[in-house]
Amino acid sequence: MIKSKRLIALLVLVVFTMSLFFAFSIKGSEKAKAASKKVTLRFMWWGGEARHKATLAAIQAYMKKYPNVRINAEYGGIEGYMQKLITQLVGRTAPDIIQIDVTWIGELSAQGDFFADLKTFKEVNLKPFEEKFLKDWCYSNGKLIGLPTGVNASAIHYNKDFFKKFGIPENKTWTWEDILTIAEKVHKKDKNYYLLNFDATVCYYLLKTYVLQKKGGKWINDDYTMGFDRKTLIEAFTYIDKLFKVGAIQPFSESAPFQGKPEQNPKWLKGELGMLWNWTSTFAANKANIPSLSMTMIPIMKNAKSTAVTVRPSQLLAVNKLSKNPKEAAKFINWFLNDKQAALILKDVRGVPASSTAREALEKEKALDPVITQITSEALKRAAPPENALSQNQELEKIATDVIQQLAYKQLTPTQAADKLMALYKQKLAEIKRLQSR
Repeated sequence: MIKSKRLIALLVLVVFTMSLFFAFSIKGSEKAKAASKKVTLRFMWWGGEARHKATLAAIQAYMKKYPNVRINAEYGGIEGYMQKLITQLVGRTAPDIIQIDVTWIGELSAQGDFFADLKTFKEVNLKPFEEKFLKDWCYSNGKLIGLPTGVNASAIHYNKDFFKKFGIPENKTWTWEDILTIAEKVHKKDKNYYLLNFDATVCYYLLKTYVLQKKGGKWINDDYTMGFDRKTLIEAFTYIDKLFKVGAIQPFSESAPFQGKPEQNPKWLKGELGMLWNWTSTFAANKANIPSLSMTMIPIMKNAKSTAVTVRPSQLLAVNKLSKNPKEAAKFINWFLNDKQAALILKDVRGVPASSTAREALEKEKALDPVITQITSEALKRAAPPENALSQNQELEKIATDVIQQLAYKQLTPTQAADKLMALYKQKLAEIKRLQSR
């Protein structure tokens, strides 16, 4: 009897052990099957040659690490990118992984719920990112729209050879008055040279910066009203008008083919333009074309009510909500931004990494350009509060750049330019308010 019981117990143990073995075998085979499942992702971004080359190298490294994943790259310049993206999102043909600009979040979110909430993915590690930075810039309606590729700051790129030619000190702290005075001297000395490489978009940055330093507050208030007055706006337009009159800026009639892409202007590449108001995230690409390039801070008025120094994400990487493989897309973004191998491949092509893990990996290998590190650090100390979505509206920017072009072509006086901009803004803001109140 005892032997029978022992035999039965032994048989039960054997059956249980075999069940566990088969269960783990099935689970293991399922994991292996999942790991070997072929996945194809599309990744779309914009940038310059340096960024494209580094990003393609990172994609190759990822596909080597995960042979079951294929990533198709879709890339080009910034011109027309947003319009193309909106068409794809609305037409449900957008890529799985999408690089977007933070200034587009409000408009994209108003048109639809296009992006996955990255904070819901266990594949994504948020710890290396500063929580406040994410909250200030990367959320919309409670959703984490994307992760920041880098920390980006407004700055002035300058050609050291140009400065040497005209005796301009490199360590100069620029004022608005200095720009006018030195620009006039440069152009009088040689009519082929201009201190500033500014298009209508850069003039818009200048316009906003000048006004905000004078007035403080916001460019556009949360209640859909303008955050500036007519007098200050006229003063800002008058300053831009003076820049054209003293020969600080190449005439738009000559630089028009490079509107939206001043870094491609042949006069800039030949060293005949001295300074470009741009972003720290584009410095690596611009320096690849101009080895003597360096950076300095934008002018800040004495007793300015706001520095108007912008520090924001270089771009965001988002996952298309309609992606067939959202977890794989999120896994790639996490590797791309947080992995040490990826950091050493990408370096500073999107500015100083926003991920502390990636940043530390580059610092350890001394792979960060000290100029970018220095200017980013200075900008962080002087950074103005984040802009609201309305102040970043692309339609309002288009209105302003159109008015600036009319000023540049002498079709409007500074006073007329200010009045026209305010009238058009009032009309457009009422329209935006109606649309967003639905």
